[in-house]
Amino acid sequence: MSATESIKMTISVSDIPREVEKAIDNTPPISPIIGKVNQIAQEIETSPKELVKIIMLDPVLTGKVIKLVNSSFYGVSERVRSLPQAVILLGVNTVKNLAVSTSLLSIVSVKEKNSPLSSEDSWKHCLASAVGCKLLARFLKVSPEDMGSYFVAGLLQDIGKILFIKISPEKYKKALEEFRRFGRSLAFSEMAHFGCSHTHAGGLFARKWRLDKDLVRAIESHHSPAESNSNLLSKAVTIINNLCKQYHFGESGDPLEEEIAVDLTNRLNISAEILNKISDQLPAEINKAFEFLTIVQEHKT
Repeated sequence: MSATESIKMTISVSDIPREVEKAIDNTPPISPIIGKVNQIAQEIETSPKELVKIIMLDPVLTGKVIKLVNSSFYGVSERVRSLPQAVILLGVNTVKNLAVSTSLLSIVSVKEKNSPLSSEDSWKHCLASAVGCKLLARFLKVSPEDMGSYFVAGLLQDIGKILFIKISPEKYKKALEEFRRFGRSLAFSEMAHFGCSHTHAGGLFARKWRLDKDLVRAIESHHSPAESNSNLLSKAVTIINNLCKQYHFGESGDPLEEEIAVDLTNRLNISAEILNKISDQLPAEINKAFEFLTIVQEHKT
């Protein structure tokens, strides 16, 4: 059993330290519209009309979604001029994840002074993981409707680290230094300084945002996807996180490559050729993702 897995067995959501709970509570509150979007999108019989009706209650969000659909990141062949048209072209789940992403992007960034992770490098790692997961989903023949979930999972995998830095940049710097100096798992160092690992903190954050269960599990188990409750989404995040480390796409603070990622690629019949193709495509896809981010920032109110 890995160190991460043993820690996972000794702490529950109810055991999350108060300072971590407080950091989660102090993140920008979830929009009631996004909460409703998440809720109805998880219902089996949700119709496109229902999703459109909810999103259009927020004109700013509606504008973001339409502009993002027309960005090079999605590459639609015809210009989209309305939200109903966007849902028809991309599907309910894609538009749902698009709406959720616009609300999350402003949170997944390092803004604190004295942070042990640079804002630029951390951002690049988040975006590389997000677009890498989406590229891998294509090779895995994941439904186009579900690819947005892979983007969101990659984007949010390290949200727990952002929370720790918000609590105390100095403490997280010490945690990273001890992890690198002594060679023990990052989870142990985080546990020593914050009372839980970044995967636990990230999972609690995802629950607050009412993300679907597969996304929550992917965030919680992307360093231990061999567990019985893991899913393809969490396995994809593990593989891409490792790929980003190998090719130095940004900086996560944890440079160690994980053996379990190699095991997963073998089990899922993902060849080295496929991973090389993804790494070759990542720079261009990251640039598209930066355009995606710029559009979101332009619409901030």
